[in-house]
Order: sequence, then C-alpha cells, then structure tokens
Amino acid sequence: MKQPGDFSKVIRDPKFLMFLILVLLNVFFATNSESYLSVENIFNMLKQSSMIIIVASAATVLMMTGNFDLSTGSNLALTGVIYTVLLSGGMALLPAAIIAILCGSVIGLINGSLVSKMDFPPFIATLGTMYVARGLALILANGSPVRGEKVPPGISTLARGEFLGVPIPIYFVVLFVVLFMVVEKKSLFGKYSMTIGGNKNAAFFAGLNVGGIVFWNYLIVGVLAAFAGILTASRLAAGDPRIAVGFEFDVILAILLGGTSLSGGKGSVIGTLIGALIVAVLGNGLDMMNILTFWQSILKGLIFVLAIIVNEKLLKNVGEGKPASSRS
Repeated sequence: MKQPGDFSKVIRDPKFLMFLILVLLNVFFATNSESYLSVENIFNMLKQSSMIIIVASAATVLMMTGNFDLSTGSNLALTGVIYTVLLSGGMALLPAAIIAILCGSVIGLINGSLVSKMDFPPFIATLGTMYVARGLALILANGSPVRGEKVPPGISTLARGEFLGVPIPIYFVVLFVVLFMVVEKKSLFGKYSMTIGGNKNAAFFAGLNVGGIVFWNYLIVGVLAAFAGILTASRLAAGDPRIAVGFEFDVILAILLGGTSLSGGKGSVIGTLIGALIVAVLGNGLDMMNILTFWQSILKGLIFVLAIIVNEKLLKNVGEGKPASSRS
C-alpha cells in the first residue's frame, strides 16, 4: 500500500514535473497556431531535436558519473566536415562515414584519457578539445561549408529520407533512447556509472574500475556526437565548420531538465528525452509566434540556470532512488 509521502515524491519527481510542463507548452502553442499539431510540424520538431536526443542519451549516462562533455558540438561539426571532404575526394558513402566517425571518436578518446587517466577537470579537458576540434573543422573546410558538385546527391538520404512515412532520423532517436534506457536500468555499466556519481571513493574501494568506466563513457559520447555529425552533414548536404555552436549546452540543458544531477549519482534517459522535447517545443512554438531568436536565447539561458537550481537545490533530497549498488 502506497504511503501519502509516495505521491508527494511522484509529483516532485523531475520527470513528472517536466512532462507536465511539456504537456502545458504543447497546449499553449496549439491554441496559438492551427498548424502547430500538424503531422508535418510534429515530424519537423522531432527531426530538429534528433541530434540533441541522440547525443544526450549517451551524455546522460556520462553525467551520471559526475562528468560532462563540452566538445560535442565541435565534434559534430568536425566529423561532418571530414565526411564531406572524403566524399568530395571520391570516396563512397559508407567508408567515408566510418572513417569520419572514427576520427570524431578520437575526441571522445582524448576526453576520456584526460579526465580518467590524467585527472583533468571535465570543464578544462572538454573545453580544450572543443576549441581544438572547432579549429580543425575550420582549417579542413577553409572556413566555409564543403559542398558542391563533388558531394554526391545520395548524401542526403540518411537524414532526409523516410521509411513507412516516418523520417529516418526518428528511427535513430528511438533506437538510441531505448538502447541507453537499457544501459541505464539493466546493465552493470549503467549501475556502476550511477554508483561512481553517487560516491566516487566508495565505488573505488568497492573494487570498481572508476577510471575505465568514465573513459568508456567519454568514448561513447564521442562516437554518438560523431554519428550526429554524419546525420547533420547528410541533412545539409554539406559539411559546415560553423554549425552546432552551443549544441553542447542544448545537450546539457536537455539532460538537466530531465532530472539528471550535474554532480552525478542520479539520472534518467527518458527524462532527458522529455527535456530535449521541451527545448524543441519551445523553439518551434516561439518561431511560430514570430519571437526573435535573440529573445529565445535569453529564455534558454534562464531555463538553463533554473534547471540547475531545481536539480541541485530543491530536488536534492527527492531522488529516483539511492545510487545503485556496485554488486551485480
């Protein structure tokens, strides 16, 4: 039998609060625009948020360890540029995509090594790779988008194509959200990641390979950011070194809105999905109301600060359970 306090915990759960906000936002924008709830606009919102959701799904598990990655946007841009440069040189789509993703994965490898092996603070390590990756993207592309006749038309199929009437990127969203939900809830990797964020020293003395788990989390985020770069280049039919500036903060914002703690030990992939949809709904709805992007940036910044306050202060004692045990 549920106690009265259980209901209080449910309504104060970040996922419940964010889902309620998501519903209210949809109701508000739907009443202000007849086309807001059209199938075309819903698919458009999901496609626009797909890159954020894909990367944030992996970054949620990383943040559960108490770490984060500021290089995802630059990684995305660099991978897209490498992909289109290879294609413009005559390489086939699949080999070019594999090589580009491997190159982008090196960013995750470097981040993981700096943080887990050399004890760099995540902010310093990933801020450094953010600037390096962005600089490399600009150098490779000569400061302008890589496009033209040498980029094959088939590049756009992956991001613009449909299957059974549903845009292909949405299938990738479902795939990765489900995958990382399983990682979070069912795998030892997810449980150990949560344990490390809850108490790093206790995890170490319990025999967990703390450094190894953090390293692999960074590498996985790097791979997913690189994959998002391939999808973005496919959507644009070009590799643009100037895109995804601020992408990393959209990813972190989605994760925080979903109830994952910035200090680790608590998190939810499904909550991150809800957070990303809130960001997408706000952007789309405000665009339909002809609100300037400058004001949207201000609103996003305020939401970012509010999300940190809510997660770290108000909901500090209302978690989604205690950190997982290190025992299988």
